[in-house]
Amino acid sequence: MRLVIACGVIGFHAMPITGDYDGWGWGQHWYHYGTLTVAAFMAMSGFFVMKTWERDPHLVRYWVRRALRIMPGLLAVVLVSAFVLGPLVTTRSAGEYFSDSRTWSFVWHNLLLFPQQYDLPGVFADNPYPLAINGSLWCLPVEVLGYAMVTVVGVLGINRRRYLIFLVAVPFAALLVLRVTGVIALPDTMLLLLTNPLLQYMAIYAMGIATWLYRDRIPLSWWGVAAAVVIEFLVYPGPVADITRAVTVPYAILTIGTRLPSWLCLPNWLTVASFGVFLYGFPVEQTLAWLGADNPWQVIGAGVPIALLLGLASWHLVEKHGLRLRATLTDRRPDDRPDTRPDTAAAEPRTERIPAVLGSDPPTVELPVLRPATEISGISGRRPIA
Repeated sequence: MRLVIACGVIGFHAMPITGDYDGWGWGQHWYHYGTLTVAAFMAMSGFFVMKTWERDPHLVRYWVRRALRIMPGLLAVVLVSAFVLGPLVTTRSAGEYFSDSRTWSFVWHNLLLFPQQYDLPGVFADNPYPLAINGSLWCLPVEVLGYAMVTVVGVLGINRRRYLIFLVAVPFAALLVLRVTGVIALPDTMLLLLTNPLLQYMAIYAMGIATWLYRDRIPLSWWGVAAAVVIEFLVYPGPVADITRAVTVPYAILTIGTRLPSWLCLPNWLTVASFGVFLYGFPVEQTLAWLGADNPWQVIGAGVPIALLLGLASWHLVEKHGLRLRATLTDRRPDDRPDTRPDTAAAEPRTERIPAVLGSDPPTVELPVLRPATEISGISGRRPIA
C-alpha cells in the first residue's frame, strides 16, 4: 500500500510541477486526492509506530529507532540534492553556487527539520514550480510530531486507557473545522508549519493510533470501506470532510492493508523502496521538468521507474544499514531482558530483533500538498509549501 500510494503521488505532483493543473480535467479535485494520500500515510504511520512502542515501551530505544529510520535516508537525499543535483542544474556559476550561504543552510535546515528550507540558489529557477527542489520534505516535521504524540500516549499510559486517545484526536479535528468555518481565528502557521495541514494530519495520526489500540473491537470489512468512500463523496468538498476524513481514511486504508489478498501483495524486495520513492520522487520530477517535460503523463511515465530505482538504491546503500545499526543499538542487554519466571513473565514484552529487511515496521511515506506557483509566489524558500 505504501509503495503504490507513493508512486501514485508522483502523479499528483506531476500537475503542479508541469504547471498543468487542469490538463486531466480534474480541476480542484487533484488537490483533494493529494490530501487523501497524505491522510493515508499518516494513518498507517500512527498505527505501526504505536505498535512499535507497545512492543518495547522504552523512551530512549524508541527515539533511536525513529531517528535511524528516517535520518540516514534524509541525510543522503539532502547531500545528493545540494552537492550533486544542485550544481548540475543551477543557473549560477559553480563559485557563486558554493559561496552562497543558502547552499549550506539547505543541508542543516532540512536535517534539523524545524525550520526547513526548500530552495537552492538558482536551482530549477525557470521551472513552472520554481520554489522547491524537494517539496515532499515538508511533512517530515509532522511525522516527527506524530512520533512525539506516540511518546505522550505511551508515557502517560493512555494506551492502557485507550478511550482517552479520543481526547487527543478530537481537539485537532475540532480546531481545524472551527478555523475553516471562520468560528475562531488561528495563525496561519503553528510550530513553523501551516496550521490547516498540521491540525488535520495530527488528528488522523491520532486516529491511526486509536485504530491500533482498538484493533480487537473494530470490524474490518469491505462494506465498511465502501461506506467510507460514500461518506467522503457526500461531504466533499465542504469543511465537514476535514472531520470525517480522520475516521474514513484510517478505516479504509488499514482495512485494505490487512484484508488485501496475498496474491495482490508486492514482493518485499520491491516494497522496501517506498521511503526512497518519497525522498527522490519530487527531485526526479523537477529534473524532468527542467529537461523539458511539460506534460504530466511524460513526468509520470519517466518519473515512476526512475524514482523506483533510486528508492531501491536508497534502501540498499543507506536505509538498510541504518536499520542494522538501530538493531545493534537498541537490542536489549541481558540485564534489560524481562524475567521469564512464571510470576514475572508478563512484566515487560520482549523486544524482537529487527531484521535487515523490516516487515512489521515498514518505512513511513508522506507527501506534500501543493498549490499553483502563482498562489505562493511571495513565499520565501524557508516557508512550508501548502
